[in-house]
Amino acid sequence: MLSISPGPAPAPGHSRTSQILAAQVRLLYANATLGIAVTVIAVPLLGRFEWPAVSHPVIVGWCLCMWAVSVARFVLARRYRAADSSRLNPVKWGDAFALGAALAGAGWGAAGFLLYPDALAYQVYLYFILGGMMLGAASLLAPRPESFCAFMIPTGVAPVVRLVLQGDEAHLSMALLALLFTLATLVTTRRIYLTILSSVSHKIENQNLLEDLQASKDQLEIRVRHRTAELHQAAEQLRAEIKQREQVEEQLLRARKLESLGVLAGGIAHDFNNFLTVVQGNVEMAKLQLAPDEPVRAILDQTSGACQEAAFLSSQLLTFAKGGAPVRRLVSVAELVRNAVHLARAGAQTGMHVNIAADLRCAEADPGQIGQVLHNILLNARQAMPEGGIIEVNAANLITKDAAGTDPWVRISIKDYGCGIPADNLPRIFDPYFTTKPGGQGLGLATAYAIIAKHRGNLSVESQPGFGTTFTIDLPASCQQLASPSLEPAALKSGTGRLLVMDDEEPIRRLLETVLINFGYQVETARDGAEAIALFENAKALGREFDCALLDLTVRGGMGGMEAARKLKEIAPGLKLVVSSGYADAPVVSDFRRYGFDGVLPKPWTIAQIAELFERVLVPDPKRS
Repeated sequence: MLSISPGPAPAPGHSRTSQILAAQVRLLYANATLGIAVTVIAVPLLGRFEWPAVSHPVIVGWCLCMWAVSVARFVLARRYRAADSSRLNPVKWGDAFALGAALAGAGWGAAGFLLYPDALAYQVYLYFILGGMMLGAASLLAPRPESFCAFMIPTGVAPVVRLVLQGDEAHLSMALLALLFTLATLVTTRRIYLTILSSVSHKIENQNLLEDLQASKDQLEIRVRHRTAELHQAAEQLRAEIKQREQVEEQLLRARKLESLGVLAGGIAHDFNNFLTVVQGNVEMAKLQLAPDEPVRAILDQTSGACQEAAFLSSQLLTFAKGGAPVRRLVSVAELVRNAVHLARAGAQTGMHVNIAADLRCAEADPGQIGQVLHNILLNARQAMPEGGIIEVNAANLITKDAAGTDPWVRISIKDYGCGIPADNLPRIFDPYFTTKPGGQGLGLATAYAIIAKHRGNLSVESQPGFGTTFTIDLPASCQQLASPSLEPAALKSGTGRLLVMDDEEPIRRLLETVLINFGYQVETARDGAEAIALFENAKALGREFDCALLDLTVRGGMGGMEAARKLKEIAPGLKLVVSSGYADAPVVSDFRRYGFDGVLPKPWTIAQIAELFERVLVPDPKRS
């Protein structure tokens, strides 16, 4: 008996295609009872008429099978009507209906063989009944093509085959007429289907339009209420805006200074990341070849640590370079603060008093960048009190009011009781390369300022010489709750598949080829996008298609990753694509799925990141052989 579970509820805002499919499935099940009733009546009538001309056990067996299918379809229709409409899965219910229609069509098609009599009069009556069932099904099953095709093709084709097997001219003519009738019925049913599809589409379009209009009306009413209330606060806001003007001008000046260094810093960091990728990757490959107790591993560990510190410096350059879009996700601000404090406490003589609100909101932020901001400020606070002292760290929710309404924020304040900042240095502390510390790089606070600005937040400072300094970070908060984090696998996993690697740096190509071959993949490399496309087309011609392509975003003097990805998708729409770049500020790095990629590999990368990336991207596809 056909059965199906209701399935999960469709996601809110599901696509217009899903809405159309759901409406078509509803029409099918609305017509199901009539179709089943016709079948239940037509089956014994046909059996009774063929009774003198066909074996009685065959007729009885055929009738019982057709009734069993009718009962199963009736039960399925009852379950559909009894199910919660908000939880129905239209794809599964549509497939179940099509299966029932196919079983019914197979039964009627089998009648063309099993109930085929010798007498011509009985033959004509048999094909009259089958033709009538096809015409009746045309309107009942027209809402979905898979349903009417599943019923009509076996019902119409099986009798044609049976007539052809007779071999004489009369039956061959009858077979031709039956075939033309079947084709005409299918064409007519398809036209009915297109008419229904157009009607349903317009109906859903009108419903969506009405919903959008109602939503716009509600939003307009809300805005009118807000605007009316804001008129009473206009004078106070005007004074506040005048007071903020100086702060805005100061922020614009800092932003222009950062922008002037952006292009240069970004280019240097990109090339630097390419060098680090080669060094760090080869160091890790060397460590994989050594036993855990090899003395040379200590030297390689020091080299790897130096690479990580260099990568941290490169990330600072890229952060305040032009662009620098953070890779945002929902994060716990409380957890970021705790981690930063835990790191800053290591080996410090200062004590830290931490006060985090129990209901502190989460935020849409880049955890690495925000952690870098907190670390830089806490490090400055430690250095401001070399003899020891207390650093106060507070995190709380904040509600601000502006012209657009009330917005939730998160405020983090870090206060030290050190020597403070002189008044003449205070306006310059966020300038790149400005530092008063011997050996300092002057990037810490400049980077912090750029990060917070790119998160649409605010970073401010208050200080009095001899009394200490307070840094305040305000970030836009999120009303969403953070889900429990999943555990990352501890060990590197090997894989299988054919990979195409494109990078204009030969050392990186060789390194990637070595790493991926060690993981069990088959690898071919290309210098630019044009060579990658040529390799892919040759492999496809030989029947050895690639499973995934790793494309470098920027190629000097050649086709880059974006254009290559677009052309590879035209050749093989199912190909998995991964983008790699030393530019962390590129939009495709922070939102790779929007550009058609399945994964991203920022430079410099580690072997563990490569293993995890391809294990996640190369999910087995049952449609691929």
